[in-house]
Amino acid sequence: MHSTHTHALSTWRRAYAERSGMMGMNERPLVWFVLFWLCGSAGAAGLGAKGAALAAGVAVLLMLAAALCGYATGRLAAACVLAVVLAAGERLWTDARNATALPDIREAAEQAGPRAGIPAAADGMIISAVEVDGDRVRFRMAAQRIHVEGEAAPRLLRERLLVQLRLVERPEQEVAAAWRRGARISVAGELALPATAANSGGFDYRRYLRSQRVHWLLKGTGTAAAEVAAGPAWSAAALLGRVDAARAWLGERMAGLYPAEQSGYMQGLVLGIREDLDPEQFQHFSRLGLTHILAISGLHVAVFLYALAAMLRLARLTKERILVVLIVAVPLYVLLSGASVGHHIV
Repeated sequence: MHSTHTHALSTWRRAYAERSGMMGMNERPLVWFVLFWLCGSAGAAGLGAKGAALAAGVAVLLMLAAALCGYATGRLAAACVLAVVLAAGERLWTDARNATALPDIREAAEQAGPRAGIPAAADGMIISAVEVDGDRVRFRMAAQRIHVEGEAAPRLLRERLLVQLRLVERPEQEVAAAWRRGARISVAGELALPATAANSGGFDYRRYLRSQRVHWLLKGTGTAAAEVAAGPAWSAAALLGRVDAARAWLGERMAGLYPAEQSGYMQGLVLGIREDLDPEQFQHFSRLGLTHILAISGLHVAVFLYALAAMLRLARLTKERILVVLIVAVPLYVLLSGASVGHHIV
């Protein structure tokens, strides 16, 4: 009698779930798992431990209700709750490890004020493309040794720095443009903390760089402040440096294909190369509210894949082989575009 009643109740729950359109939760378990994973990660990233606890509590209540009402199986409910807990834990663990290796210098810099710099020299490797914009040069370096002025010996550590050099003469642009990712470099300048948001809700540059594991700016003057030498030939940074060289070569070819007033726009649109974009042209797009056109977005990737697929179909490749080629082409295009997909030109 009891089993008959239980079976009838289960049948009623299933029928109610089907009528209310909620059976899709059991039909797409992976979608719900990913959704709860994102909620757990977002809660921990935005609100820290409190956000993680809140996301986990909400997930438990929602999935308990879903399981009792027959909207989700017990396994799916447990998997979704586990997704929230694992995602939140991974985010908290990652954030806890994302700290500078110079905590004492950080305290001194905060006490000295936001614009104060601490004289220092760093040795390491260039790990990003070198951006030359007028009289400014910017790149990231993985420092392995930092010598702070006033200390007897350099510190052996691992620290990512955002290097900013102000050029003194025009010929220095060509010197800096020849630097490549993967090269060994020594830079003398001043360590400074990135700026925080000036207004509530404004852009927080320090938080933005922290998300990329960068906690310090190293500011110097002129290319004389940097000594560059060849680095390991087969390091990850050196391989990406070869991709940068190929990207620059493609940019030069595009500059020759289009008129001067269009080449900068096309290089930014297709390859993410922003240095040759006409400032006046950018201002026109900005006044019209169309700066998003100058960003490589998912639409550009879709157009690229559509054109590539059309050429592969003309070559009479099978559908399966076309899909494989497209899957391989996506990360290659992301690398050639400078990994700027989804980022607007600012």
